[in-house]
Amino acid sequence: EKIEHACSEAKRAGAQRFSIVTSGKTLDMDEIAAVAAAAETTRDKCGIPVCASLGSLDREKLQCLGAAGIERIHCNLETSERFFPKVCTTHAWRSKVETVKAAKEEGFEVCCGGIFGLGETWEDRLDMALTLKELNVESVPLNFLVRVPGTPLAEARPLEPLEILRIIAVFRHVLPDKDIRVCGGREANLRSLQSWIFYAGANGVMLGDYLTTTGNPPEEDLQMVRDLGLKARSRVKGEK
Repeated sequence: EKIEHACSEAKRAGAQRFSIVTSGKTLDMDEIAAVAAAAETTRDKCGIPVCASLGSLDREKLQCLGAAGIERIHCNLETSERFFPKVCTTHAWRSKVETVKAAKEEGFEVCCGGIFGLGETWEDRLDMALTLKELNVESVPLNFLVRVPGTPLAEARPLEPLEILRIIAVFRHVLPDKDIRVCGGREANLRSLQSWIFYAGANGVMLGDYLTTTGNPPEEDLQMVRDLGLKARSRVKGEK
């Protein structure tokens, strides 16, 4: 019921998709089956596509999700293969690539991107963009670190708004035909330059709250789009 309510609220706010997101490395098959059942019910009641972000997934799990009507799988690479071990030790970067490849082979669209401001170099950023190009993912979410006191990256160098805009521009140059969505950390890091993301090359944002941080009220983001003379894209029948 909570998932269905959240989906209804997202649709009312103008969202074109709704994603079920879990934390952790992966889910077992019983948990995957529960997500699949919830996704199928939610999609039927709300009438918008349901995506899933569930960590590492093998073919059996992907097939269960596909049978429930889930169209798109989210699995971020986070950063380059070279830099990944410096920020994550619980699993390998390669396992993420394997999940993306398996999802593509099972017929899913894939949403795959990363996070910036971890201490990575421009070479790391470009390497990730080129990997995403090679994997031929459909949607690329770009996240920007929100520094939280008491966490390992609390003292990381903050990203300047213009540096973030350059990151977006580089990804648009490498991935000219993909959806580039600016997600977590947009509000805290870009501040008064949030609307500039569209001039830098982004063509989407994530509405509402994120996994661990609070976002703008959806109406504020929609008003920002209108103020720029842009229109929110409507989902075309048959479009994934």
